[in-house]
Amino acid sequence: MRRRGKFNQRIGSPPFHQMLMITFLIFTIFMVLSIVIVNEGIKPALMEIAKVRVAQIANQAMGIAVSKKINEDLEAGDIIQFQTDENGRVEHYIFNSVAENRVQRNVQYRVENFLQLLEEGERPETGAPIEIEMELDPSEKKLIDEIRKRGLLVEIPLGQAVGLPVLANLGPKIPVKIEVIGAVGTEVTSRIVETGINGALVEVNVHIEIEMQVVIPFATEPYAIEQDIPITKMYHPGEVPYYYHDGTGDSNLSLPINPDLNPN
Repeated sequence: MRRRGKFNQRIGSPPFHQMLMITFLIFTIFMVLSIVIVNEGIKPALMEIAKVRVAQIANQAMGIAVSKKINEDLEAGDIIQFQTDENGRVEHYIFNSVAENRVQRNVQYRVENFLQLLEEGERPETGAPIEIEMELDPSEKKLIDEIRKRGLLVEIPLGQAVGLPVLANLGPKIPVKIEVIGAVGTEVTSRIVETGINGALVEVNVHIEIEMQVVIPFATEPYAIEQDIPITKMYHPGEVPYYYHDGTGDSNLSLPINPDLNPN
């Protein structure tokens, strides 16, 4: 009887502190697995929304860079120079290298500094080197003020992590801080559009390229944006010949009319 009693004591339930340790360990493992699953589920959604937000702000930055401030300071004749022959006919056109370099420098300067403002969520004090306080319009200042309050903050409902449409807008919102690091490239380009008969419309654009790094919790991806923004246009009406072919099989003949000729 005594041996049987000793055997029953050995196979009894473990002490309370051991049960507590085992329960805590299992709970910790499940918590870690849950965090990993939720992170992997929410990461694509966070990155896509972050890219959309960054693209929106970057496009605003490029639009502000080539604003009316630059357009007011730049005349079409400053950047495009037409070369004519002895009869005054336009033979070709060239870019004014001084004006071209000034446009590239100003655009790149403003885009880089505006991206820096967006990244920091602040506006420089009066007298700062970039002097952007004096160049911003009221709408642009309002945009900066909104970014100053919120930063590049994106809030995504936690329900999107589970992938169920019913729960997409439920749960607490997770704030995400996006850091934008831009390497700006600018280039003045031109495009000729044929209009009418021997007419040409010369469009001068600024091609802007921005390379950024979108950073969210536990993930980062490079992101590039390109945009062509027109800065000026010039129309050159060419001479209309007496006879021309429109390329469709139809020919047109234009005869000069002498106003002094009396049909009677």
